[in-house]
Amino acid sequence: MPPSSDQSGDIPVLVESEVVFAEATPEQRELALELNGEAWAPPLPLEVYMAREIHMAQMELASDGRGKYWVVYLKGDPQVVVASCETTRKTVLINNNGVFREGSAYAIASVHTNPAWRRRGMAAFMLRSLQQHMDREEGGIDGDGGVDCSVLYSDIGAVYYATLGWATFPSDQATLTLLEPEGDASDGQHYIFEHSMPGRTRYLALDEIQPLCELDEGALRNWIRAMPADGRAHVAFPPSFAQISWQLARASFVADRVLGEPLTRRGAITDDGRSWTYWDHDWRENRLKVLRIVTQITPDRQQRIEHIKVLLEAALVEAAVWKLPKVVVWNPDHWTTMGCRAVSDAHAEDIKLASEERRDSALPSFRWKTRMDEPLVDMRKTVWEHNFYYCWC
Repeated sequence: MPPSSDQSGDIPVLVESEVVFAEATPEQRELALELNGEAWAPPLPLEVYMAREIHMAQMELASDGRGKYWVVYLKGDPQVVVASCETTRKTVLINNNGVFREGSAYAIASVHTNPAWRRRGMAAFMLRSLQQHMDREEGGIDGDGGVDCSVLYSDIGAVYYATLGWATFPSDQATLTLLEPEGDASDGQHYIFEHSMPGRTRYLALDEIQPLCELDEGALRNWIRAMPADGRAHVAFPPSFAQISWQLARASFVADRVLGEPLTRRGAITDDGRSWTYWDHDWRENRLKVLRIVTQITPDRQQRIEHIKVLLEAALVEAAVWKLPKVVVWNPDHWTTMGCRAVSDAHAEDIKLASEERRDSALPSFRWKTRMDEPLVDMRKTVWEHNFYYCWC
């Protein structure tokens, strides 16, 4: 039965009884990608965007059933996709009042409504249905095998997802903007940035990153595990190679297929090997995004700041090479903030430093599994640790 219409006969009315929520078939996923690609593909051609998304689904992070696509479609007509989203099942580290465990989380992304059916509550219906699916899974905090929580990054502000149960977490960022040389009459953007101490860092190739991820992940696990009871639940997503390589694969695909030039510098490491960073080239937003900065424990505060400074300088050099005008760091801690300031002080004529809170885009949002309309952990006592860009989904 086709959807009914309002009194004007022009705007179709759609109610929940006329649609079905389900895991997408391969054909429905392709239809959903065609629909959301109209908004999200540029500057990529639609066919390249779709190929990239299929490629990303084959990465370790999303393979073997960890990645799923979900749709709402018209009852009796599965070819009409009304809304869609995707989920990736990830490991999450939890220390709940001093008790450590490794759990699972759903990372939700690509929430999209077919433009023909917008403002009918279909995205909300889809997300509530997904919540019910997650909450019905046995296990998690109260057993084995289920999920403990879910996360998403809102590009439409904090209110919409908050009304559906996802609490917004801090979304500060530091932005280092490259300034074009005065009097530059060349066509297009042109940036020059020179590292103050190029001998203090070297660039990282992709095949060097896995052992660093393993070292970093082990240190984070030990840190979370050792937290004493404090009446709060601390959560963190491991910076695993599966997670980092998934992020890097997105940029590699674009560089290879569109720009025709491979990416070789995926991060940087200090000359003593004690600090490193990974970054993501984002041509859609025209910026280099720092996925994570790692500084191994050292009592020398000034050395830690100096390490972060030279790593950020390496990122700025890479951004200039690819004509990306900004380097962005999410939720910089005290030491990273000091490192950003050190870069700004040393290159006052070359860059501009800005610190701000994101209010409309990529807002980290978190929801615990719910039983009988009550979350299993109090959101007011939840701390999302290491909420850096590598967590983004």
